[in-house]
Amino acid sequence: MNDRLSKNLISPLLIGLAVWIASICPSVANPTGEATTEQIEQATQATEVRPGDWAYQTLQALSSKYECGNTPDGKKVLSREEFATSLNGCVQSIEQLVARRRPRRSIRRRRVVPVPSIQTPPPAAPEVVTPPPEPAPVAPPEPQIEQEEAISQQDLDRLKGLVQSFSSELQAVDNRLVSVEEKLATVQRQAFSTTTKLNGEAIIAFSGYNTGRAAGLGGGGTTGNVLSDRVRLNLISSFTGKDRLRTRLESANIASFQPVTGTNMTRLGFDGDTSNNTGVSILQYSFPLGSDTTISAFAVGSRFHDDFYTFNPALASSGSGSISRFGRFNPIYRQSNNGASLSVKHKFSPEVELGLGYAVPGINAAASTAANSGVFSGSNVYFGQLNFAPAKDLNLGVAYARAYSANGSNVAGGTGSSAANGPFGASPTISNHYSFMTSYKISPGFILSGWAGFTDASRQVVAGGSASSSNYAISLAFPDFGQKGNNLAFILGIPPKLNSRSVLAAVGGAPALTASPDNSTSYHIEALYRVKLSDNISITPGILLITNPEHNSANPTEYIGTIRTTFNF
Repeated sequence: MNDRLSKNLISPLLIGLAVWIASICPSVANPTGEATTEQIEQATQATEVRPGDWAYQTLQALSSKYECGNTPDGKKVLSREEFATSLNGCVQSIEQLVARRRPRRSIRRRRVVPVPSIQTPPPAAPEVVTPPPEPAPVAPPEPQIEQEEAISQQDLDRLKGLVQSFSSELQAVDNRLVSVEEKLATVQRQAFSTTTKLNGEAIIAFSGYNTGRAAGLGGGGTTGNVLSDRVRLNLISSFTGKDRLRTRLESANIASFQPVTGTNMTRLGFDGDTSNNTGVSILQYSFPLGSDTTISAFAVGSRFHDDFYTFNPALASSGSGSISRFGRFNPIYRQSNNGASLSVKHKFSPEVELGLGYAVPGINAAASTAANSGVFSGSNVYFGQLNFAPAKDLNLGVAYARAYSANGSNVAGGTGSSAANGPFGASPTISNHYSFMTSYKISPGFILSGWAGFTDASRQVVAGGSASSSNYAISLAFPDFGQKGNNLAFILGIPPKLNSRSVLAAVGGAPALTASPDNSTSYHIEALYRVKLSDNISITPGILLITNPEHNSANPTEYIGTIRTTFNF
C-alpha cells in the first residue's frame, strides 16, 4: 500500500497510536465529557445519527477544535455511513497532528513568544553643532510562534468511543478507499482507454428548381419544390489514442435533380438517396506511421476529399459549405467514387506534403467476384497530390489521377456535361486528370480559392478514340460575415466541358460517336449565406444559376434554390 493510501485508511495502527499518545499526555479531569458505556451502546445500535445525539455533538466539537474537514452542519440527520465518512476525516486530521508534533498556526491555542525591544542610542548633546547620528535600524519583530497543544486524554476518549461505535462503517469506508485507490492505479497505468464517440449531422432542406427544358434536355419547361433530409451518425473509435476507426451510418432521400433538369450541373452538394434506409456509408481506418506519415484505408465510402486537402476550406463541406456538387471542390477528388481505397501522406516539412492513393471506385466494387472486377482487375484509380505552402496563409497544389472505368462513366465525377462525364458512352475508358489548385486567406474575413482541371481520355476498344475536357472555378468566402460562425460566399465557374473528341467508328458493341464537342459554354454562378443560429444549428439559403446548360446555347438558364438547415450533435 503506497504512502498516499496509508494516510487515507483507518486501521488498528491508528487506534493504537491514539492510545499511546493518550498514555503520555496529561490527563484532564473532566468526567462529564467522557463517553459512557451507555452512550457508546446507544450510538452503536442507532440506525441514524441526529443533531441532538451524543455522537453527533461529540464529532462536531472535535471537528471544530481540531479543524477537521467535512464537518456535519448540525442541520440534518445523517445515515451511519455518512457519519462514518465525516468521522474518518476527523480521525485523519488528528492523526496528522499527532504525527507532526510541531508548531502549528492556530488562532485558538497559541503561546506568544515576546520579542525583546531594541533601544536606540540617545541623541547628541545640544551644544554639539554636528547633526545627531541617524537612529540604528530597528529589526522587524519576529513572527509570533504558535505552539500546538497536546491532544487531551478527554478528546482521545471521545474519539475512541466514536470509533468503537462505528467500527463496521469505518471498515466499509476503508474498503471503499482501497477500491478507489486500486481503480486510480489502474487508470494511471493505462496510457489510453479504448472508447467510441458518437457525433452526428442531420440536414433538412427545402429546395426548388426552374428549368426551360429545351430540346436538348428533353423538352418542356418544369418547376418543382421538394423537402428532403439526410442523417449521418459517425462512430469514432481509437485503440492507441492516435489511430481512428470511423464508421458512418447514413440515411437520406435527397434525390439528384439531373432527371428533371437534364444535367448534372444542377446537382446539390449534399444529394444522395437511400430512400431513408440506413446503411454503412463509410468504414475507414487511419493511423500515423512515425511523426510525419499518415496511412488511411477505406473499406467502403472512399472519398479522396476526405484524405487530401481540397484547397476550398470554407466551402468543401456538404453540410455547411457550397450548396452545389461542382462548387465544393475540383472534380478530380470524386474519382474514388465511394469505393475502397488506400492512401499515404507524408510531410517533408511544414511547407511540403506529398499524398498518394489507390482506389477501386464504386460501392462494393472491390468485393465483387465477377470477371474483370475486384481490387486489381476492374475499375481503378491512381492518385497523387503535392501541397506547397510558401506562406502561412497561402496554399498551392498540383494533383494527378489516372482512372480506368470499365463502363466509361464518372470521368467528370458526376459533374459537368454528359459528354464530359462519359465521352465514349459505356465503352471502357482510361482518363488522365491534371489539376492546379490554390487557396489564399487574404485576411481573417476573406478567403480566395480556385482551381483549373484538365482531362484527356482514351477509348479502350480496337477502334480507339480520344477526348479532352476542362473545368475551372473561383470562390470568394467571407467567414464570420455579420457574426461569428456565419459565411457569405460566391462561386463562379465552368463545369467540366468536352473540348474535343475524335471520330469514333462502331466496333462490336461500341457505338459510333461524332467528333462534335460541346458547342457553347455553361457558367456556374452560385451565392450562399450560412447563418449560425447556435453552436449546433445553422441555416444556409443559396441560389445556383446555370447558363447554357450542358454547354449548349439552345438551352435556357436553369435556376436552383435551397434552404439547408444543418443540425450537428
